[in-house]
Amino acid sequence: MDMHDLGFGRESYISALKQVRQPALVVGIESDGLFTINEQYELAEHIPKAQMATIDSPDGHDGFLLEFSQLNRLIRSFVRDQLPEYASTEDADVNAPSEFVPQKSSVFGEAEVDVMQW
Repeated sequence: MDMHDLGFGRESYISALKQVRQPALVVGIESDGLFTINEQYELAEHIPKAQMATIDSPDGHDGFLLEFSQLNRLIRSFVRDQLPEYASTEDADVNAPSEFVPQKSSVFGEAEVDVMQW
């Protein structure tokens, strides 16, 4: 992944991003040192129909694995707004409790839930 050049064979990576036609949800974490928040804002700026959102987490990139509720709320809201044909009626209130609840804790922070239940 680190060696993939999105701009290879194109004018630039920005021109490649501008070719994306589907709606996109770009999620960043201020404390993420692997994929910085500025990089996420840059992606959202150049992808047409992109929506930028942030997760509040002190855990850096691991926040994507640990902040289930925040990420779930963002995804449910995005699906409801951009892909209503795939949203369930219970998604009308994205702040309502969801069925996506961790079943046990994890030493390493990985999601140990049935992600197909989104």
